[in-house]
Amino acid sequence: MSQQQGDATPAGSTPAGAAAGAARIAELRTTIDEIDQRIVGLLAERTRVVRELTVHKTDEPTVRSPDRVRQVLGRVHDLAVGHDMPPEVAVATYRALIDELTRMQLHMLADRSAAAAPKGQ
Repeated sequence: MSQQQGDATPAGSTPAGAAAGAARIAELRTTIDEIDQRIVGLLAERTRVVRELTVHKTDEPTVRSPDRVRQVLGRVHDLAVGHDMPPEVAVATYRALIDELTRMQLHMLADRSAAAAPKGQ
């Protein structure tokens, strides 16, 4: 049988492997959507804890806490390695998360300071 005859697929039809591949892609995307739902729930929980933590912080250096940031990023790196995940992905994700939550904390601190300032100043 020639190569041309063995690989012939009628015009307009999808090869069997492509159909199975498309079904698997759809299935995996559904799994990713479910995982994303759990991740966002956990991020919301982490954000709530950070908001509460911010109530106890009184200045920008305490909010920024560079030693704590290094500690968290190091731990995340090690966790990623332990889960056979590229640590660069985990660390970059957490850097972005920490940057945004630090910004949120600084806004909270500024709002609290403004509310505590005597009127007219």
